[in-house]
Amino acid sequence: MLKRLMLLLCMFVMVAPFLLFPAETKSGFTYKYISFDDIAPKNIQLKQCWNAMGMDDQERVYIGWTSLRNDGREDFAVFRYDNASGERRFLGTFIDASTKAGNIEPGEAIPKGHTRMLFINGKMYMASQGFHDFKNKIDDLPKYRGSHLYAYDITNDKLEDLSAGLPHGVVTKNQGIVAMSYLPGKNLLVGLCHPHSDIVLFDINQNKVAGIVPGIPWRLGNPLSREIVVTKEGKIYTYRGTEDPAYRHQAHNMWVYDLETETMEMTDYKITGGFWNGQTPFRDGSRIYLNTVNGELYVLNAATGELDHLGHFLPAQDYQKRKRIAYLYGITLSQDEKSIYGITSPDNSNLYRYDIQTKQVSVVDKLRNGCYTGSDMRDSKGNIYFASFNAWEGNCRLLVVNTVL
Repeated sequence: MLKRLMLLLCMFVMVAPFLLFPAETKSGFTYKYISFDDIAPKNIQLKQCWNAMGMDDQERVYIGWTSLRNDGREDFAVFRYDNASGERRFLGTFIDASTKAGNIEPGEAIPKGHTRMLFINGKMYMASQGFHDFKNKIDDLPKYRGSHLYAYDITNDKLEDLSAGLPHGVVTKNQGIVAMSYLPGKNLLVGLCHPHSDIVLFDINQNKVAGIVPGIPWRLGNPLSREIVVTKEGKIYTYRGTEDPAYRHQAHNMWVYDLETETMEMTDYKITGGFWNGQTPFRDGSRIYLNTVNGELYVLNAATGELDHLGHFLPAQDYQKRKRIAYLYGITLSQDEKSIYGITSPDNSNLYRYDIQTKQVSVVDKLRNGCYTGSDMRDSKGNIYFASFNAWEGNCRLLVVNTVL
């Protein structure tokens, strides 16, 4: 009996580092943080995650972390978590996949898989950029090789660099891909290029670039949004804004590209509160909710293209006291599609809930401070998922919140 207890204790010590056991919010929700540090390769350190999450048809969660390799290069490491079984797996890194495909240049770093991970026909698709941000001058842009496109083949358990056979070995030369969506009827991946905001159309059946559409003109002080919105009607919406909360009052126009007419136009809709930094659509695609980086909530009617401003993602009493959100890096609809959840970053990290019917925001609970990213990450069991980390300091975790009372 004593030996069995000792064995159980050893197992607990081995398991404990990656799982902070479920806690309960003031609203009665349970939540837990999952770590991947102990299964990451020894030659990399996990640092941060910017919306790089996805879910397959078995409701397993995929998450990628910008990481630092021992050789000084930045890389992107991909993991999978099964909430039903608790299984965690390391699936590979971008640099290793490109190296295996013979599609890496000497010293090339691939620091960001900034896009959401899309499940399509048994594969998880994700894209990269070889730099972090161009919020200021873009003089150095020609120094960067361009964007790679990757797919994790679930059946073959393999992370592949799909851009290896493309001209120059990249999807977009010099530019990165900062956001990505999918248009099923045409089998097109739709990527948003950073920093010029060009729209790249990629045919996944033929594994080739089907076209590149010039985007919203770049100008200093008007960074590119972290979202591209694609509707089943074949419309692609893009936007530029600001990021610093000090400029939240600025407003800029939303743009739309029509795949049928092949026209790119500026709309009359103006958006404030910084650039887009999260989206979550109804399952039928009829409405798409968007948040800005400084905490404004919008909803797009996919059929009509109408955009409505729903207000600031704070309780009314806090807003009236002149409180404002500094950074909101993603939102997620609930399983019943009656509520929207988001977590503020990096200080005063509260989990908020927006009630769609009443249009009221409430505080679910205070969470540990840090950056929280990820959008539209929900399963059929009432769980929602966010990446949690301290920017450039690591402490990388997957947050799982069960919203069923």
